[in-house]
Amino acid sequence: MKKRYKLVIALLNITLLFSLSACGKTNEEVTANIADPMIKKATTLEVYVANGKLTNYVENAAKIYNRKTGANIDLKIVNVASGTATVQMITPKLVTHEDMPDIISMADTSAAGVLEKFQDAFYSADEYGFYDKYGDQFYDQKLNILRQQTSNETIIPWASDFTPALCYYQPKKFAEIGVDFEEISSWEEYIQVAKALKEKTGSFGIALPESGDQELFINMLAQQNQSLLDEEGNIRLNTKEAKHAAKLIKEMIDSGIVHFYGAQDAEKAFQESAMFVAGGWYATNMSLNFPDASDKWRMAPLIPFSKENPGKGAVSGGSSFYVPKDAKNPQVAQQFLTFMLTDEECLANALELGVATSNSLAYQTEAAEKKFDYYGGQKYYELLNIINENTSNTVLPATYSDATSYLTTAAYNYWQTGDFENSYLKEAENFAHKYGVKLIGD
Repeated sequence: MKKRYKLVIALLNITLLFSLSACGKTNEEVTANIADPMIKKATTLEVYVANGKLTNYVENAAKIYNRKTGANIDLKIVNVASGTATVQMITPKLVTHEDMPDIISMADTSAAGVLEKFQDAFYSADEYGFYDKYGDQFYDQKLNILRQQTSNETIIPWASDFTPALCYYQPKKFAEIGVDFEEISSWEEYIQVAKALKEKTGSFGIALPESGDQELFINMLAQQNQSLLDEEGNIRLNTKEAKHAAKLIKEMIDSGIVHFYGAQDAEKAFQESAMFVAGGWYATNMSLNFPDASDKWRMAPLIPFSKENPGKGAVSGGSSFYVPKDAKNPQVAQQFLTFMLTDEECLANALELGVATSNSLAYQTEAAEKKFDYYGGQKYYELLNIINENTSNTVLPATYSDATSYLTTAAYNYWQTGDFENSYLKEAENFAHKYGVKLIGD
């Protein structure tokens, strides 16, 4: 009886092994190079990408690609929310080696966590030869972010969009107190201006999440050319730069100029404030979501950090395209991405659709000269290009997203108590303990 039982178990294990092998089928890895002949046979590429302007960009690029090269690709678009949702969708497939889409758009803030575990599951744009040929066209800071995603500084993805943080402000509000917003020389000065504005007009000077801020704080760190985490994942919250940023935001709150908002009310709070800070990517969103506010708003670089040190630009967001090794058509995907991200017509089309590509050549096209009536005829892309050429060093290791959660908790506690040690330093120590890293200080 025991022998029979052991035989059944052995057969079940063999069956399970074959079942897992079938489920975990891996497409044969191919060796591709940027110099390979173009594949022109009919091919359908499955693409995971966020809905909206990025989808429109990819679809238009496919049409240009087919027309200009004689290729014959169709796209099967699967819309996935950028960031965490993409990671949650692809991770189980990466674990089991299921068939993957041919192209995945992934937020730069989320990608390092995926590559830390699954770098070998993706083809490398570096090894393909993409950056040897076109690397000098892309903003250095974008490529630095992508290099830091891997331990050997190999760039895996094809670089896509890249936007800095901006101030969105209402010039008429500031004119009521005789102030030209773009002449304000420091955050300290702005707090005094915003107090006067609040007293005269009732308008708030800035909007922040009621549960705690991390975005403005990180922007202020960036202005001082410091990142939240260093290349080893150590957290920088015991530095003079971090203390200065925290103090400025607390001063804003104590002066009564902050419009607090809940999780679903950010855009409403923005519209009810004289100024707010958001990524350059939000410019198109606001024009679509609040058409009646046309000509009400203007865009500007971040308020100078101080009179003595105006500071650098802060990176707000960006995404890149990845080609999995378990994709069905990886060679075609790599050829298409290479074209889409370097062809002048595609780059111009990206700007026309509101996608701020990281290829600097886009900003030399006619599309970059476009004036946005919504923002009083401002040249949006000219502004982005100026800021992008002077952004601070940004480090986005695998633990970055979790670090911002600790930072948000720290901010909320600090706002309530004013105790830096029992808020920022406490949460930094909790983060450091969790990941076995250091709390960096002066």
